[in-house]
Amino acid sequence: MLKEYTDIYKDGTYLKNNPDWNAEDSLFKANKIIQFLGKHNLTLKSVCEVGCGSGEMLVQLSAQLANVNFLGVDISQDAMDIAKAKETPHIRFELGDITTSQFDQRFDLILVIDVIEHIENYFKFLRDVRPRGRYTMFHIPLDMCMWSLFRENMLIESKERVGHIHVFTEDFIKSVLKDCGYKIIDQVYTQPNLKPLSAKQRLVEFLRKTIFKINKRFCSKTIGGLSVLILAQNEM
Repeated sequence: MLKEYTDIYKDGTYLKNNPDWNAEDSLFKANKIIQFLGKHNLTLKSVCEVGCGSGEMLVQLSAQLANVNFLGVDISQDAMDIAKAKETPHIRFELGDITTSQFDQRFDLILVIDVIEHIENYFKFLRDVRPRGRYTMFHIPLDMCMWSLFRENMLIESKERVGHIHVFTEDFIKSVLKDCGYKIIDQVYTQPNLKPLSAKQRLVEFLRKTIFKINKRFCSKTIGGLSVLILAQNEM
């Protein structure tokens, strides 16, 4: 039986595996985005988050960015059922695909936070999203590392549980972004917001944090578990 990878967001599978739609990470991600925006003194009036999920990150951003209008878009009705209850005069949510004619607005900033690893044809997605904004901020997990090569079951489990159907290294995804018309302005590594439970998990997390303090790039290539936050200007 052929599998459509978008089905898990529409048939209840993703919601079953992630009941809060990863809302617990929203404050952590929002704070990283706020720090990046402040660093580059970007003035924003409109922000669109593609693949907004529960909508919680836009709630957190709205609390820190006054007079900014936010739109959250997602293809999942399950996500919309959670997000719609969080609408305010400055935050609204819509079910749909940002790359279609359903949406014709251009935004100051597009947020693509932990999204492209879920999309079958992410090359087309990146090209289609680019004209929708002046800037785009990406948060991309760097799942391909030495640790994952020796423990490929982690990648398979991630595909089944959270829908990561692509894995990236830093230089590879940056090369793709440039090919698709994004001029990279800045980047920063982020560490996972984990609560290790087992002794093995605590050991791995200790090693990750230790290596991260010494050399962030080396950490991403070896033990992994990092993501990269990228700010890009959308070339027209």
